[in-house]
Amino acid sequence: MMQQMEASNSICASKYKEIITKAVCGNATKFFTLTQLIEPPKGQCPTKILGTTVTKLRLGNVTNIAKAMTGQDLGAKISGSFEIHVWYAHNNGNSTDATRQHVQFEKFIPIPDLDEGTIRILEARVETIKSPECLESSVTGEHNIKVKVELGVFVELIGETRILVCTCQPDGEDDDS
Repeated sequence: MMQQMEASNSICASKYKEIITKAVCGNATKFFTLTQLIEPPKGQCPTKILGTTVTKLRLGNVTNIAKAMTGQDLGAKISGSFEIHVWYAHNNGNSTDATRQHVQFEKFIPIPDLDEGTIRILEARVETIKSPECLESSVTGEHNIKVKVELGVFVELIGETRILVCTCQPDGEDDDS
């Protein structure tokens, strides 16, 4: 094998070329929880939660790809919204009602494995890997409804990056392109 490489080296002069290409430069998966307090309509004091659902998830574009304020991790800020629907009993369990609340959120997603050869980020994508799900809903001492929601996302950064490619030219020929 070594003799083949030596023979090939005598026939070819190796050169390296730097190519700038578009590639996935980093990605991250993040699961996070959000807690929301919902005030029922005036005059109603919920006594028991009968059901909770989360609907209408909308994820916005990924923005603000930068260092986190709390550390040195690079990352992306995502934003979005969803609706929480709660069915509850009130009036000492003699009546039921439902309420809904629109929730907006922003989260910073660290991307620790960002390629060091990245020249600049061209685009970013975010997708849901776990739809928002109610983990817990309860009535607080102030007769509000407390809902804890979990959501999972995958963020991918696409950018220009450098790669080195070994080229082989026959001896004596020079490729300046």
